[in-house]
Amino acid sequence: MTSHLRTLKWSTWLGWQVESNWANPWLFILYLVVKPVTGSLMLVCMFIAADMAADAAFGRGVPPEFLPYVYVSNACYALVGAVMFGMSSVVIADRESYRMLKYIFISPAEFQTYFLGRGFAKAMEGIGGAIITLLAGLALPGIRNSLNFGNMDVGWLVAYLLVGFVMLWAAGMVLASAMLNMSRSSMFLSEGIAGVIYFLSGVVFPLAILPSWLKPVSVCLPTTYWLEGMRRAILGPPPSGSPLGQSPIAGWSNFELLLAMVVSTLVLVTAAQFFYRWSVGKAWRNGKIEETSGM
Repeated sequence: MTSHLRTLKWSTWLGWQVESNWANPWLFILYLVVKPVTGSLMLVCMFIAADMAADAAFGRGVPPEFLPYVYVSNACYALVGAVMFGMSSVVIADRESYRMLKYIFISPAEFQTYFLGRGFAKAMEGIGGAIITLLAGLALPGIRNSLNFGNMDVGWLVAYLLVGFVMLWAAGMVLASAMLNMSRSSMFLSEGIAGVIYFLSGVVFPLAILPSWLKPVSVCLPTTYWLEGMRRAILGPPPSGSPLGQSPIAGWSNFELLLAMVVSTLVLVTAAQFFYRWSVGKAWRNGKIEETSGM
C-alpha cells in the first residue's frame, strides 16, 4: 500500500509539472482560466451562428434550451478528454518524446498506479476548466437563466463525479493499454475514439435526433449516462415538451442513471484490468515498452 501511495503522489506531481510545462504556477493558473473561457465563447458564437442560419432557412431558430444543454455538456466533456484521452497520451509522450517509459516500468514504482496519478493530475485540470467554464456562463444571457447554482443538486453531482472518475480511469486504462502495443500513429486511435464518443454521448446532438440504428450504441456508452446525470444535477430536467426530453433515458430517475453508471463502470473496470495485464505482458514480450518510432 505504501508503494502505491508513494507512486500516486509523485506521479500526480509529475503530471502536474508536465501539464504546466514546468511554468510558474501563477502563469499556469492564468492559462487554465483563459483556455476554457475562450473555448466557451467560441462555442456560444457557433451556436448563435447556427441559430441565425436555422432561422433564415426554416423560419425558426434553435430552441433556447439547447444552448445551456450544449454549454454544460462541453464543460463536462472536458473532464472526459482530460482523463480518458490524457492517460493514453501519457504512453505516447513518455515512450516517444521523453523515452522514459521503459525506466518507469522497471523501477520500483507501481506501473498501473503511475497512470492513475497522471490521470488524477489531468482530472484536476479538467475539473478546474469545467468550473471556470460554468462560471463564465453566468455572464451570458442565454445561459445565465438556466445555470442557477441555487437549484443545483450537489448530492447527485458529487455522486456522478465520483463514479464518473472511476469510469473515466477505467476507460483511460483500456486506451493506455492499447497504446502500449502500438508504435506508429497510435495517437490517432485516441483522437478517433474521442470524436466518436463526443458524437454518440449526446454532447452536442441529443440522443433523440440520432438515427434509430445509432441510439442503441449511444445507450451502451457509460459516458452517455454520466453526461445525462451531470446535466441533470447542474441544470435540472429539460423543459416540458422540449426535444431534449425525448431521449431514450430522459425518463430515468437519478437513481436509475447512477445504477446504470455503477453497473457499466464495474464491467468496464473488470475488462480494463484483464486487458491491461494482457497488454503489458504482450508489450514486454515484443519489446514495445522500450521501442520508439522516432516521433
